[in-house]
Amino acid sequence: MRRGVLLAALAVATAAAVAVSATASANTSKTSASSASSSCQLGNGIKHVIDIVFDNVHVNRDNPNVLSDIEQIPSLYNFITQNGTLLTNNHTPLIGHTANDLTTNFTGLYGDRQGMGVSNDYFAFTPSGGVTPSGATSAGQSVFSYWTGGGVGDGYPQMDYSSTVPPTGGTTAPPAPWVPYTRAGCNVGGISAVNLEMENTSPDIANVFGASSPEEAQLNADPDSFKDQEVNDYIGLAVHCAKSSSFCASNSRPVADVLPDEPGGYTGYDAVFGHKYLQPELAGAANSGDNRTFANGDSFPVVDSAGNLTDLNGAEMDGQYVHTPGFPGFGPITAAQTLAYTADMQESGVPVTYAYISDVHAVASVDTGPCSPASTYRGHPDVGYADGPGDNCYYQTTASYNAAFATFLKRLSDDGITPANTLFVFGADEGDHFSGANLDRAESPSCTGTPLTTSYICTYQSGQVGEVSASIHGLLKYEENDTTPFASQPQGESVYVTGNQPAPVVRQLERDFANVTVNDPFDGTTETAIKWMADPVVEELLHFSNADPNRIPTFTAFPKPDVYFTSGQADSPACRTGTTAANAPTNCTSINSQYAWNHGYYAPEINNTWAALVGPGVKHLGVDGSGPGQGPSSAGDANSGTTTDTQIVNNGTWLDQADIQPTIMALTGLQDDYTPDGRVLVEDMTNPPDKAGQPKFLALAKCYKQLNSSVGEFGTDVLVADTAALESGSSTDDSTYANELAQITSLGSDRDALATQIKSALYDAEFNNKPIPGDGDLAHCQGILQQADELAGVPTEIKGDVQCKDQTLTNVTVDGNLTVAEGSRCRLTGGTVKGNVQANNAASVDIQGGSIGGNLQIQGTTSSSTVNDVTIGGNLQVQNNAGSVAAGGNTVHGNIEVHNNTGGGTLTGNSAGGNCQLQNDNPGIAGSGNTASHNNSCNATA
Repeated sequence: MRRGVLLAALAVATAAAVAVSATASANTSKTSASSASSSCQLGNGIKHVIDIVFDNVHVNRDNPNVLSDIEQIPSLYNFITQNGTLLTNNHTPLIGHTANDLTTNFTGLYGDRQGMGVSNDYFAFTPSGGVTPSGATSAGQSVFSYWTGGGVGDGYPQMDYSSTVPPTGGTTAPPAPWVPYTRAGCNVGGISAVNLEMENTSPDIANVFGASSPEEAQLNADPDSFKDQEVNDYIGLAVHCAKSSSFCASNSRPVADVLPDEPGGYTGYDAVFGHKYLQPELAGAANSGDNRTFANGDSFPVVDSAGNLTDLNGAEMDGQYVHTPGFPGFGPITAAQTLAYTADMQESGVPVTYAYISDVHAVASVDTGPCSPASTYRGHPDVGYADGPGDNCYYQTTASYNAAFATFLKRLSDDGITPANTLFVFGADEGDHFSGANLDRAESPSCTGTPLTTSYICTYQSGQVGEVSASIHGLLKYEENDTTPFASQPQGESVYVTGNQPAPVVRQLERDFANVTVNDPFDGTTETAIKWMADPVVEELLHFSNADPNRIPTFTAFPKPDVYFTSGQADSPACRTGTTAANAPTNCTSINSQYAWNHGYYAPEINNTWAALVGPGVKHLGVDGSGPGQGPSSAGDANSGTTTDTQIVNNGTWLDQADIQPTIMALTGLQDDYTPDGRVLVEDMTNPPDKAGQPKFLALAKCYKQLNSSVGEFGTDVLVADTAALESGSSTDDSTYANELAQITSLGSDRDALATQIKSALYDAEFNNKPIPGDGDLAHCQGILQQADELAGVPTEIKGDVQCKDQTLTNVTVDGNLTVAEGSRCRLTGGTVKGNVQANNAASVDIQGGSIGGNLQIQGTTSSSTVNDVTIGGNLQVQNNAGSVAAGGNTVHGNIEVHNNTGGGTLTGNSAGGNCQLQNDNPGIAGSGNTASHNNSCNATA
């Protein structure tokens, strides 16, 4: 959520309307979008690219009885799963906010390289030890700014680019995501997409149009302090044109598309900014009166009778507050609005579009009746107040999104924009945690109807929806007697200690942060508020440090997901009168019902999100990973944050937001002028590029993600280790912290150097047709991960038997047997089990590499299971499984017995010391390349 933007918007809800005349437009005779992209030269038969990112729309169910967000949008869900691949094992960077997540998605760069790791707002230190902005309750300076916008006034741009890790330099803006396309002759549109268009009236209008421009003069002359009319006219929309593009040449107000820092140079390109100047071009999508019509009788509204652009439902596109034709606003922009702009652009000569759609978790402008913004639903008459899972108003919003996607996809199909010639990319910036009454919590909603249908309605009482808003300065004062001055940027709590405090004072504040407690009514407990902590060394290793040293937080504390700390240098609201150490957990907290969907934390349900690919070159895998009912959930308690991302079992391709951009480049045949932090998702492509199809590439790529991703194994381990170290010690003995920090620093330096080396090797394989050199990098990667495990206290040897219950065990030696708990999921990566492994009536098991001394039995599982490259001392038995089973490359000293399974799957390249039997499976399991010392019936589908 663009929370800073929404807060500002709500504050101006009563601003006076400013009248503006509608801009009439001429219709054209266009009937197909296929000719609009004739100059656009992309590879793999792709003519169009449509990249749509939601804000906080979930693939996982937030309440096990309530359909997930995407399940409530079946027109989109079915389009993806029937035509391409939905990847459910996607992850955010840290800190996971809209600005950082989307910029990582668009560029393939983590926040330490594109400059937006601490977002959606940040502070910067001044030479005197203060911070800017200096307002007492300010959340910081917004990172939302046009791509080349200025920063805090210290010579660094807003988005400060670093070509290296750790980040250095920072005096240039990062490479712009539209450049590879415009160089290939493609116009590129941005619709509420982070920083691809102007985000603020000041300083963006002066920077883009010029300080002496008519637009800047209009801004200065507008008496409205919120400049709502200028927001309508110029903010939120842009088209970046290819050279000699008719789109810009025919427009009344093209401006030079200035990117002075772009690698390889960027001159002679133009762009058009804002609804006001794009209106005439986009209205050209209409080809019959005010509509876009087709020979089959389908007709879709484009403009109204006054010539103003409409959404997909025919409603005039108006600004959020002045209600005159213009951009609807970032926070409330709906699917019907974003998708209308997207279709208009695609049909008007803009074949590449990046678009953003707001979340479905709050009262929306499209809601009607008691859910409408003008009503007093739960006493809150405005757009943006939170809904809980299963709330009738929540369903109303998702239903409108479902209808919008059905219309959008039909319109595109009629126009010849289909999966046959279009790369569709969908996803969500992050997950988030529902703070409120939920299943199996101390407080729960009242729900009726049939679970997992939209007839299952949940009703929430007053106070049952809302984050636990905590006055952090007050908690520290009353509970810990600590009044050290600091400014904080919440979600996660990035702390900027002011006044140039000495190190011992900072260390005590860190310990005191770890100890503060809050009362959580949804859990029914008083509990510590903080789960994880990171000092500047680990902030860098988690990729949210900055090339500008003044922007690096003193430390960051990640609260438990229900908790939202007040922001700035003072608390608003403050603790209540009469607060003492005993009552501070209650007196310093309150329920803020405006917001209930927290993100920016380290917590599995927040950091786990989804992505989807449809189009030429994309495999039709349906769902790659766990289903909506198998992911991390907001039910139970706020402490989904007590588990780590690496403990969540999901057999799907492991990716994070940085992998989207290089995958798009590979699919479209384009290439960047820099090395991204992501890698190409070859598992979901029909024809992996160059040398990326080699086995060495995939093994190294998988290890690299766990080494370099913010929430991979290495990042998680150093966060766990750092948290324990920061909580330790006293004013007289801080040796534990010092020793742990020295180890983290040394290991982190090795990680940074190796990760840089590996990502260069991966990039060369993907785009320069160079093979992966040797196996040294892979062995080094695995070794660093093992050292990080040991640093975090992850056991490397377990005596006796082990029950695996929704866990991941990496490089662990189990001296006894391992049993997967009934209904659970278990992942074993590397390591050794000296006894037997049994997964009877489990959800699934995923075993990659390593050895099992005894038998492996997989029986009665319900979801997809995999066993690859494992040495098994006894027998491999796979029977009576409803989930699919894939077993490949295993060396089995005894027999292989696969029979009576109903989920299908594959049995490839295995060897048996005894017999290999594959029989009585329906649907059949495909066997090939298997060998056996005795009888072998494993090389046919049975």
